[in-house]
Amino acid sequence: MIKNFFNTKIDAIGLSVFRMFYSIVLFCELLQLFKFRHIIYDKVPFKYTGEIDVAFLFYFWFIIVVFLFFGLFTRFATIVNYIFSVIVFSSASKFEYHVFYAYVGINFLLMFIPIARVFSFDSLLQKVKYTSIGKPFSIDRKVLQINYLIPVFAAIGLVYFDSIFHKLGGKMWTSGLGVWLPSSLSMVTWNDTSILLNQKWLMLFLGYLVLVFEGVFIFLFWFKRFRIPFLCLGLFFHLGILIAYPIPWFALTAVAAYLLMVPVGFWLKISDKLKFKKATYTFYYDAECPLCTKVIVLIKHFDIFKTINCVTVQGHYQNDVALQSYTEEELLINIHGVTNSGKVSVGFWAYVQLLKEMKYTYPIGLFISLPVISTLGKKVYAFVAGNRLTERCTVENCSMPVYTNSASETDDLLIKGFNQLSITQFFWKVILIFLFSGQVLFIWFTPIIQNNFPKVGYLNKVIRIPYHSTKDFYIDYFGIVNHSVFIFNQHFKTYNQIFRIEAIDKNGRIIDFPLLDKNGMPKNSYESGSIWANYAFRVNSAQFNLQMYENGIEPYFRYFEIENNYKIKYYKFFYKEIYAKEKWEKDFLKKQFAIPWKEVGKAQFINDTIKFNWNDVFMKKIIKK
Repeated sequence: MIKNFFNTKIDAIGLSVFRMFYSIVLFCELLQLFKFRHIIYDKVPFKYTGEIDVAFLFYFWFIIVVFLFFGLFTRFATIVNYIFSVIVFSSASKFEYHVFYAYVGINFLLMFIPIARVFSFDSLLQKVKYTSIGKPFSIDRKVLQINYLIPVFAAIGLVYFDSIFHKLGGKMWTSGLGVWLPSSLSMVTWNDTSILLNQKWLMLFLGYLVLVFEGVFIFLFWFKRFRIPFLCLGLFFHLGILIAYPIPWFALTAVAAYLLMVPVGFWLKISDKLKFKKATYTFYYDAECPLCTKVIVLIKHFDIFKTINCVTVQGHYQNDVALQSYTEEELLINIHGVTNSGKVSVGFWAYVQLLKEMKYTYPIGLFISLPVISTLGKKVYAFVAGNRLTERCTVENCSMPVYTNSASETDDLLIKGFNQLSITQFFWKVILIFLFSGQVLFIWFTPIIQNNFPKVGYLNKVIRIPYHSTKDFYIDYFGIVNHSVFIFNQHFKTYNQIFRIEAIDKNGRIIDFPLLDKNGMPKNSYESGSIWANYAFRVNSAQFNLQMYENGIEPYFRYFEIENNYKIKYYKFFYKEIYAKEKWEKDFLKKQFAIPWKEVGKAQFINDTIKFNWNDVFMKKIIKK
């Protein structure tokens, strides 16, 4: 059955939908990293940069992701995108969270997946390059089905497969509370979903459903009958993550991967539904004009609603009542367009009307029809059209280069059966085994295997050799890592303190510091994605250390003051104790909201050095811990 995925070909439209959606998500993640780069990458915010000036990298990376979205120079863009992801994500170790590894893995795969066959500038450039008079060129839209499934396998299947070994090792998940507890801790969730959390049966059902779903996904998603149910469940869970937790780009990256499981027929039907049943504009061109032939390729590529009917003057203009007063020579010398109402547009204005008729480009058509712009536009049209106003452009006097089509992927390379297609099939098989083997190495050293597998110590002596020699390689370059997300003993068992901060400026004005709000929830502007992961689980960690907290919060203060041009006199710290439970309790989240904050200390910068002053009661609690 799996063998069919390496042989069966399907339309590439779904890969293009994935490419565009994923590019938007990645761009948004980069925007957030760029915004907070002085906290994340600077040794001292705005004062001493880190080992590399990441701003310089981001400027180029933004352009590369835009290229990726539009499918322009895609092969080059995917290679640079992968290199940047390895450099930038690996250098943000204190701010990493699991989506970083997903980006690295997906970006690696994108270098080899034909994501630009449809809806791309690359496909347009190919069609323009290879199309000549009487020889239209069409892109082969068919790709191997494995191109759809490999990203799902790597970004979802392996993640779930590893995650289940961590989840089964703790009571929180095995008792069905894996969904309820993280969503019931104020410092973890950014929305109050108590109306759902208070339904015990629902929470237990969802908790167990996650376990079953993650446990079977990697084995069953290959089968067509399971893909739609798995797609619905996956979108449900990850849109739930989007609502519940401040990691929106993590949730949407998974959604992007799930889009690859949408049946290709669905996207084709959507594409057909968007097309007009009847064209609204007829665009006449010279069938013997090489330049016109290239222009028609451009028009058809961008006419996504199919509102334009491109026809040759020769043999067709006599049938159009609106053109009865024109001679064939006039129509051949200049471009003409006719609307369904019979309105005729000539030359530059024919293109203006064309843009308006294509619907989504109507604003562009309206803009270039403005008086000053249209004057310039007519000059540009005359320049491009050259001497067409006096002499027709034909093969003899308006030569265009003619290119031989590139070799087919089934054409043999020296040896019979050795071609681009067979190489691709073999490559994906190797990648499949390589990624799975790497994830299994990480799974082997999870507590549930180490504590329950017989004679594990003997096998460890052998397995540690490939594990330690390849661990960093897998993490840094392929995003293969342990996925111990929301594990009770690791993240919540000893996590029993949260802080709210107020900034007092020189005028005595109180400013809520943009981390936790008055409910103790990460609803402020800083607390999402990598910033949330850093503050919630490293600065204010489960294994709380006051010195680490002070060192970790200082960059936030420096960034806050310089970025907002604030003159802060001092900061106030408010504290409350939170205790996670492995037992369901009604209104557990709201009870945390009701716990009063206690003022426990202050901090201020004196001669560019921050000084902390904690009260005695708080210090005694910290010492006891």
